[in-house]
Amino acid sequence: MVRNALVRSAAVLALLGAASFGLQAQGGAALTGTVSSTAEGKMEGVLVTARLDGANYDVTVVTDAQGKYTFPRTHLKGVGKYAVKIRAVGFDLASPNTVDVAAGKAATLDLTLDKTKDLSKQLSSVEWLNSVAGTDEEKSMAQRQIESCTYCHSMERIVKSRHTAEQFVPVIDRMFRYYPDGTVAGTETPLRGRAKFHEKEMADMFAKMPTWGHAPSVKKTDLAAYLAKINLSGGKSLPELKTLPRPKGKATKVIITQYDLPRRDTVAHDSDVDSKGNVWYTDQSDYFVGKFDPKTATFQEWPLPKAAKHSLGGASDIQLDNMDRPWFTVTHDKIPGEFGMIGMFDPATGKYEHVDLGEARYSQFIAKSKDGHLVLGGLKIDPVTKKLVDKFDYMKAPNDPGGTHMGYEPAMDSKGNWYITDFGASYMIQIEAKTKKVNWIKTPTTFSEPRRGKMDDQDRLWFAEYTADNIGMLDTKTLKITEYPTGIKWSGPYTASIPDAKGRVFSPAGAADRVFRLDPKTGEVINYLMPTQDFDVKQATIDPTDKKTLWMANERNARLIKLEVLD
Repeated sequence: MVRNALVRSAAVLALLGAASFGLQAQGGAALTGTVSSTAEGKMEGVLVTARLDGANYDVTVVTDAQGKYTFPRTHLKGVGKYAVKIRAVGFDLASPNTVDVAAGKAATLDLTLDKTKDLSKQLSSVEWLNSVAGTDEEKSMAQRQIESCTYCHSMERIVKSRHTAEQFVPVIDRMFRYYPDGTVAGTETPLRGRAKFHEKEMADMFAKMPTWGHAPSVKKTDLAAYLAKINLSGGKSLPELKTLPRPKGKATKVIITQYDLPRRDTVAHDSDVDSKGNVWYTDQSDYFVGKFDPKTATFQEWPLPKAAKHSLGGASDIQLDNMDRPWFTVTHDKIPGEFGMIGMFDPATGKYEHVDLGEARYSQFIAKSKDGHLVLGGLKIDPVTKKLVDKFDYMKAPNDPGGTHMGYEPAMDSKGNWYITDFGASYMIQIEAKTKKVNWIKTPTTFSEPRRGKMDDQDRLWFAEYTADNIGMLDTKTLKITEYPTGIKWSGPYTASIPDAKGRVFSPAGAADRVFRLDPKTGEVINYLMPTQDFDVKQATIDPTDKKTLWMANERNARLIKLEVLD
């Protein structure tokens, strides 16, 4: 009887097209309201965030076509006073808002927005590129060269600067000394993290080079000239600011929960989810590994052995083996560069051990093969025996098609064939397991910079094309690459998840403050706007316990992000 009533209620809500359908099904509302402004009336696509006093997380929902937002009781579990804020380009809250949420009764809070007094503070880097002067060729050049800068700050700092072209050259040299993945300089609390620097020898080498950035190399003087063209030097004013549209339709049907990491200066470059739903993460600017239990919203962290000879150190990519033990690289004195030596942390004993494979490879990323082995760059490891079982040096791959190449994220299919993304150009590299024959598979888009991604259970390698703004899929059975445009130019998608339970793939794009969701069956791409401008995610993982929740570590504001879509 109760079940039939629930089914009828769901059907009625669906027929009404209620955006809150998924929320009501999760146990009723804790907080609801309407968002409006004098300029627009009821507003769709406004991100509303609520945070309980003293909590270590906040929850964000998005208003529907009628301007209504709803927080489900399952997500606002605490009773007490909540602070409420919004994100809507061009608007601010008319006044600060708080609301008391009681047990067993939905609270109501209607929000009024005013036109913002300073739109420039709200723009993403993509919106700055859309706004400034220059041809598409010039903007693409700038995006390729300075997108690493926007891991730490948006293009606002560049556009509002007053440097001449000549003055920009030493600024470029100085900024190259900063290690972008080891510096947190967010907008919520500026300069929160520790400033980390490249190893001095590497930084000095970069400073002497006439070019700057990654391939194709651009002269520092040319880049400096363009930056001076778009900034405020010479008495120029800010350009007309162009913004991306707010979310609408399917893009509003999402709940985003952000959990504060215990250390506010953590640079969580990578994360993975174990078979129980726990999220594991590392810190690329310090020596520890952490675990988050979503059921209790609690963290636990363990120290790691420190290198003595490296000025920059910490832990990088993390991959769980079939026994739920996290493997990752840690800066080590035997290994050149900050990415260091691979090792394993045993949750049962709380101990970490370096695994010396006898190979001083400068490698960062780890993948798991179908047979449970681990792949670190060109090294294949048995996690049970902790021994090297096979290897291939990507740096010496034959049949090089010419040009600049950079082996990046590894993967392995069910037949044991090796793959690695060619971040320096436009290829996926395959090494056949039995013969070690190398095949260079070109992406349809020239200079797409395939970056990071994962192999699914159908032997399809999903990856992000960083400078082509595409999500790519390599069918390893046919060696054919299919590209899916994200629809936002210069967004810089960084990685791709495996498909969720409905076959949809997710890809974060920090320059646009968005996460893309691709449905490969239809080619439809939905983009979800993130609650803050501090968005820099390197890895996206589908929770294996439900195969629908997306987990990400946001290194720029020291948070773990849980993204739940409601359709």
